[in-house]
Amino acid sequence: MALGSVLLFGDICAAQKDNNQIKSPTEIVIARDSFIDVGPPFNYYDLTFLRSQAENTDVERISLTPPADACYPRAEIEVAHVLLKEPLSDLLENVNPCRISEKALKAELKRRNKGLVFSGMNVSIQVQCGARMRVIRADILDRDIFDEHPRTPQYTSWSRTIFEKLDKATGQSPWDKPVFAVDATPPAAPTLQSSALQAIADGKFDEIFGDVPDRPSGLYRLAQNPPRQPFIEMTKSDPVRPTIYVDPIFPPIAKAARVHGNVDFHMVIGSDGAAKDAAIDSGPKMLWQTTLDAIAKWKFAADDSGKAVQGSIRFGLNCSSDAK
Repeated sequence: MALGSVLLFGDICAAQKDNNQIKSPTEIVIARDSFIDVGPPFNYYDLTFLRSQAENTDVERISLTPPADACYPRAEIEVAHVLLKEPLSDLLENVNPCRISEKALKAELKRRNKGLVFSGMNVSIQVQCGARMRVIRADILDRDIFDEHPRTPQYTSWSRTIFEKLDKATGQSPWDKPVFAVDATPPAAPTLQSSALQAIADGKFDEIFGDVPDRPSGLYRLAQNPPRQPFIEMTKSDPVRPTIYVDPIFPPIAKAARVHGNVDFHMVIGSDGAAKDAAIDSGPKMLWQTTLDAIAKWKFAADDSGKAVQGSIRFGLNCSSDAK
């Protein structure tokens, strides 16, 4: 028994010595799933690739946002690439991830079982430690983000500090995204311009996030969908149509509220061909003013002066919930 204990103690000491001799990594991949109970979307994902370049650190961040709703099923991908004027070791607060003990990490992760968690960040750090690839979990809970205190665990505080640096450097933070997007023009999907983006498209990082509702490769494919845009069309103008026609502007707040339908109006053509006495007969009130603003810009043929016109404009959302 005594000899076995000595051998076991010797093996533990040897393992600790090998762990302490592992050099600081030169490349790291950090996966972050930022989740919040207000949505959709309820999850925002990003992968940050850190590469040591002498006294600098190359940072490439790829953010993936799931579709906000089924009306426009298109994910968004944003790519940021910056060069930080500091070594990777400084960015990591002089902490070698390979030397972080699993026991300490597991102790910090157990905090999830204490109290309710409504938002936070599930963090996975992938790093080559000697001959093995290691994935380190260093999650950040809502209490750490919005109410940090001296008792915040060591590696939770460490990962939060790193993200504060990276978010500031890349200009990307999931907490800065609007709850309701009112801009109807989605950004163009990025082309495969980097090995990191190609790896995401190939599914090489699908498992790093663990048990989450979305996979990076699936979001990449959704981002390639052609953007679906709301539309506006004049469906009626009797007895004559304008020679100069301008579409109304679809109010952003109306699109966000999913307001759509037909706006019926009437007007009289003036002696100069412009619309006079335009008024709305029916339709969603949120679309009345934009319709009147457009009518004021129309022109009719001089021969049509004095004619009364009845018309209708359709505002469509261009999604499955839009009434046909």
